[in-house]
Amino acid sequence: MKNLKFILFLIAFNSLWSIKAQDIHFSQFAMSPLLLNPALSGFSNGDIRGYANFRTQWNTIAGGNAYRTLAGGVDMAVGKATRYSSFAGIGVSFFSDQSGVAGFQTNRVDITAAYHIILNKRRNMSLSIGLQGAFNTRGFDPSKATYDFNYDQSTGGINNTQRETFTRTKVYYGDVGAGAFYSATLKSGTDVYLGASFSHMNQPQISFFSGSTTNGLFNEKLYMKFTAHGGATVVLNPKLWIIPNFFVMLQGPASQYNAGAMLKIQIGNKVLTRNFLYLGAQLRIANAIADAPMADAFILHCRFDYKNFTLGLSYDVNVSKLAVSTSTFGAPEIGLMYVVNTKHRNRQGYCPVMM
Repeated sequence: MKNLKFILFLIAFNSLWSIKAQDIHFSQFAMSPLLLNPALSGFSNGDIRGYANFRTQWNTIAGGNAYRTLAGGVDMAVGKATRYSSFAGIGVSFFSDQSGVAGFQTNRVDITAAYHIILNKRRNMSLSIGLQGAFNTRGFDPSKATYDFNYDQSTGGINNTQRETFTRTKVYYGDVGAGAFYSATLKSGTDVYLGASFSHMNQPQISFFSGSTTNGLFNEKLYMKFTAHGGATVVLNPKLWIIPNFFVMLQGPASQYNAGAMLKIQIGNKVLTRNFLYLGAQLRIANAIADAPMADAFILHCRFDYKNFTLGLSYDVNVSKLAVSTSTFGAPEIGLMYVVNTKHRNRQGYCPVMM
């Protein structure tokens, strides 16, 4: 069984190497709004919003937190409100991701800016446009890596006397992105939203080798990523809502599709209480390379809103081919968010609940 787990891990490592830097993702994608869509900068039910996320996965394969991601950000509404209380927003965010035993790391800092156009006098319909600029580093420790030619088929062991050679083990690059976001409250009281964004629009060079070849081996570019997300908040009764949602990410040969729903339950008897409990689940369908998409994980969600504070917890139950090695253990994830209300009145009439 140990040999089987190692072989599966080696396959997984090679697959990660060959997807050409597919971006990180959180199961609680709405708990990292600036990573999701730059058009969400400054768009909240307060003046200032801060958040943090942490995720770890596949600990049964790689031996404890070998795959982990930390992210966070702060954004705020700025400037004087214009017609219908339209306003601007800015934000700064970061993430640090470590993948595998070779310590493959990607670190990123983003600056985002958006303008939120309130489309009617009732202030229940808005369109947001956002831009994003980022500085990135990626690198790894080649001395910790094991390659396919190190596997000795005759003995079943590992021969680490041979090493790959690289021109560089750390890459620095910048990239740009843009996004749009639409939200509205219908007459029935149902809230709807739809967003889309493009990342890495300049497709920066990220190869660990210098020079170029006719087949492009040393000319590795970061694929442009397209993200779409949407959902609704449907009133079931004065203290109960259902929130269906979806998330799509397309990046080169890789794709990911999430769909699910949450129940939102008001806690307490006061009509204007801001305490809510959310329970729900999602199914994630994905492919790592050019294979056909297949079920990857069943995601269990729990979230609690207490006044201006939000705590989100989720767990990915692995249902992919790696389930043989992981025993279906996947990825625990935690998200924290806090919204600050200053003396200014809320600039927008509505900010949707995104899950």
